[in-house]
Amino acid sequence: MKNMLNLYTLVAVTMLSSCTEKLVMTTPDTSYRARTEVGAMLQDNCPVIAHTYADSTFLLARGVTETDVHVQLVNGKVEHMYFIRIDLDDPGVTVKVGMPYDVDVTSGFQRQTLTEMASWMDAPGKRVVAMVNADFWDVSNGDIRGPIHRNGNVLKDTFIYSEKLYQQALSFMAIDWEGTPIIRDSVEYRPMKKDLKECTGSGVIVLRDGIVPDQTNYPGRDPRTCIGYTDDGILYFFVCDGRSQLWSLGLDYEEMGHIMSALGCSWAVNFDGGGSTELIVRHPSADIFQIRNRPTDGAERPVVNTWTVCVNEP
Repeated sequence: MKNMLNLYTLVAVTMLSSCTEKLVMTTPDTSYRARTEVGAMLQDNCPVIAHTYADSTFLLARGVTETDVHVQLVNGKVEHMYFIRIDLDDPGVTVKVGMPYDVDVTSGFQRQTLTEMASWMDAPGKRVVAMVNADFWDVSNGDIRGPIHRNGNVLKDTFIYSEKLYQQALSFMAIDWEGTPIIRDSVEYRPMKKDLKECTGSGVIVLRDGIVPDQTNYPGRDPRTCIGYTDDGILYFFVCDGRSQLWSLGLDYEEMGHIMSALGCSWAVNFDGGGSTELIVRHPSADIFQIRNRPTDGAERPVVNTWTVCVNEP
């Protein structure tokens, strides 16, 4: 019996030793230094990021780059984030609202996946290089929550606010006739309406004139889609995966605000998230539309509209 106990002890110690050794071997290297411009800005300037584990970047088109960053937050949560950096001063770059089947409609709004919308919208002179999902909609009846301007046409000019959906229909994101991005509260839409060439509704403003607001009224951590801009002509599409313990848990609104602030943005706003959160790009060498993040549905979810980067290429 004593020999058997000794054997069990030896096995247990061996197993514990092996597990301990395995944990040590797989511990991430917290001395990693970001190699990309976006990654370095986040690592050096963002108070909610503790460690950067990996970052990479590549050119999608002239004036448009993608950067993917894998980080750990100060609260221990691990996140996979994707950024499209858009130089609005590049004469070949435009940012537009995408609609299902590339059709301007004022009623009977439909839904379509991003890759389908990109395929319909893509054409010589306005090649689609990146796209993210945009406004919220009421899943019970399909109502789009905010206004829609597209190619200068006002397709919808109302907000549909509901106490049950209190994080929606709060704001709008727009590009004016001069090509300047604008994020403002819904109450400011009406007097600015005629100045907005492209526009969709949006949700919680996570960065307001350079300040990260207190967001205690909006708890929750989810996959996120966000757009923000700097005062010198740089626009960012930002997507963070979520709801996956081993991959990425998602962000709350204050974390999003600090991330966008670290990139030098002055304004940033949240769009539809959860299973709708998605980023696609035109693969620069394969010339196909590729999903860059991991949608929580396991596949693309059809959505009501998008924000799209186009370039003037054949």
